[in-house]
Amino acid sequence: MPLKDKVAIVTGGNSGIGQAIVLELARQHANVVIDYVCHPEATAALEREVSKLGDQSIGVEADVSKLADLQMLVDRAVSKFGRVDIMVNNAGVETRSSILDTTEDQYENVMAINLRSAFFGTQIAAKQMIKQGGGGRSSTSPRCMRIGRCPGIPLIACPKAACAC
Repeated sequence: MPLKDKVAIVTGGNSGIGQAIVLELARQHANVVIDYVCHPEATAALEREVSKLGDQSIGVEADVSKLADLQMLVDRAVSKFGRVDIMVNNAGVETRSSILDTTEDQYENVMAINLRSAFFGTQIAAKQMIKQGGGGRSSTSPRCMRIGRCPGIPLIACPKAACAC
């Protein structure tokens, strides 16, 4: 049981790739903080699934585009489980608009969630990991993208590629 007693935070954790990450972490016996911005009922259902696996989780409504909310995620993890060992920066959005039609507001929103939150989420989690005297891991989940004509790909690909560097 390599993740027993480890604590993970998964942004965008109540659906899609994030949900799969949460369930796998729970199968590996980690305790998980599930970040979400909508569908609290999906988060509650996921918490029940994690509990059936014999592990603990807590859903936290947080907007990862806001640094204060990222700090709140780490604070809630420490409050509930005593530490943070893993930070999975999974949250991501797309515009479904072409590069020619993307507005500045759309661009700023995508960058705030897909890039800025991953950078500062990692920073905030790393500070906690140092404070608790132990190392940890941070990961940024690249979004899956179709090859071919798909509106929004240039904008979503840019910050995810930046996170991979």
